[in-house]
Amino acid sequence: MNKRAMMTRMLVLVIVSMILAQLAWAGPPFTTDDPETVEYRHWEVYVASQIEHDENGWPGISPHFEVNYGAIPNLQLHLIAPVSFTAPSHEATRFGYGDTELGVKYRFFEETDHLPQIGVFPLIELPTGSRERGLGSGHTQAFLPLDDYQGSLFLLPSSSRPAPNR
Repeated sequence: MNKRAMMTRMLVLVIVSMILAQLAWAGPPFTTDDPETVEYRHWEVYVASQIEHDENGWPGISPHFEVNYGAIPNLQLHLIAPVSFTAPSHEATRFGYGDTELGVKYRFFEETDHLPQIGVFPLIELPTGSRERGLGSGHTQAFLPLDDYQGSLFLLPSSSRPAPNR
């Protein structure tokens, strides 16, 4: 294929990709978050799946249920209850309950002409999934993101503690 034909195909691909991107719709779960909380006494419920692939197989969550509730103005309670799976390359696939995520999002500054919305969304991931079966981490993890309207201002390092032996 000559250079001109390849450039024409690349240009067509870029234009089609840009058009399709405008039609795409995305929703939670997001990798980053914003400080917007669920309205007071309102619910958000999502069902989602995540899957990845590496040299060891196919781990993922299918589905996970996310529930958010506006407990008081500017404060939301958060729960993710996952059904985890792992499909190792040369072993049987395993399904079961994964690690539970709990959180509280609080927006302490609402947007004004001079100030963006700012909030905090501390999360804790509880080791409710079986580490032995590859369905959980086996330790508690805590996260403390501070978010503004544009995305995360910064992310404090997460901490974790091994779960007690069961």
